[in-house]
Amino acid sequence: MNSAFAAILHGRDLPSAGVPVQACFVGNQLLIDGASRFEIAADQIGVDTGGFDHDRLYLGWDTSNGRQSITPVDAAARATLLGTAPAALAPALQRHVRGNQRARTQWRVLGGIAASLALLLVSLWWTYGAIVSWAADQVPVDVEAKLGAATLAELKKGGKLIETGPAVDALRAIGDRLTKGSRYQYHWALLDETSINAFAAPGGQVVVHRGLIAAAKTPEELAGVLAHEVQHIEQRHTLKSMINGLGVAALATVALGDVSAIAGMLAYQVGTLSYSRDLEAEADRLGLVALVRAKIRPDGMASFFRTLEKQAPQMPIALLSSHPATDARIDAIDAGIAALPKQDYLPLAIDWPAVQASVKKDGDPKP
Repeated sequence: MNSAFAAILHGRDLPSAGVPVQACFVGNQLLIDGASRFEIAADQIGVDTGGFDHDRLYLGWDTSNGRQSITPVDAAARATLLGTAPAALAPALQRHVRGNQRARTQWRVLGGIAASLALLLVSLWWTYGAIVSWAADQVPVDVEAKLGAATLAELKKGGKLIETGPAVDALRAIGDRLTKGSRYQYHWALLDETSINAFAAPGGQVVVHRGLIAAAKTPEELAGVLAHEVQHIEQRHTLKSMINGLGVAALATVALGDVSAIAGMLAYQVGTLSYSRDLEAEADRLGLVALVRAKIRPDGMASFFRTLEKQAPQMPIALLSSHPATDARIDAIDAGIAALPKQDYLPLAIDWPAVQASVKKDGDPKP
């Protein structure tokens, strides 16, 4: 392909990370060459801007299956796109370039302010963890909720988010008991992925992979996972990890209420966010307390981690990489359960076989 550039193709029916393709302009047509080959007329293409620094260039168009777009993979591909685009796209591309230049200037100024703020904070606190905790406390709850909602909206673009059905009803029934009286408005969703994982986004967003529903033996095991994830939100662990990963400039952006700039980045990170050993232990400990307060058997948390240990060689378990289930951690959970007040628990009134049947599909890995 003459003057071709490497790009990532995004669309409703495509993986959330997109599909690598080669693209080039032939006259007034954009030619896409990947698993399939097709063309789009230039007058049907819109130019959008995205990314943390508003420097990502997207060419988008409507199809019968929804919106599709491509973005160049690097600076060289972007330069080729800009240099070979037809005249019909020139005005929109020029606006993008000018806007990108303004954004870079603004971020340089903001970066200088952030650097000064960081130096000031270092003079007041001796540990980086204290700085991150202080920074998280500066984000209002309503802004944190907007960040979580924007992150969920980015996940929806992948077309794999499930927000209705028996499994989501089970998540909500358990989750509402665990979060009664919380300052957050919680939202529960299922992700159409066979890996065993669950994650929390800031502001009350909890997402569970359907593979985890299939792997859990009882609703009490699911409750143990949800109790842990809820505490990552209640204690702002997710927000702290986000600040730790994206830096003080991201905090400044969020504190000012502009969550869209980093929501896309967080959407791709949130499922694999790693927490420190202390934060994981705190989420376990407070999660057990929340289970007892909700009158749900707390031993489901430990039994689920044991289930993961047995299934690890056969099943793709993302949860073990972001929340390592070591023997010491399981022992600590057992000790925490033993220290809890003794009481009788009624089984959760959930038709678990029906819930699991609702998430299973032909071709799924066998537990």
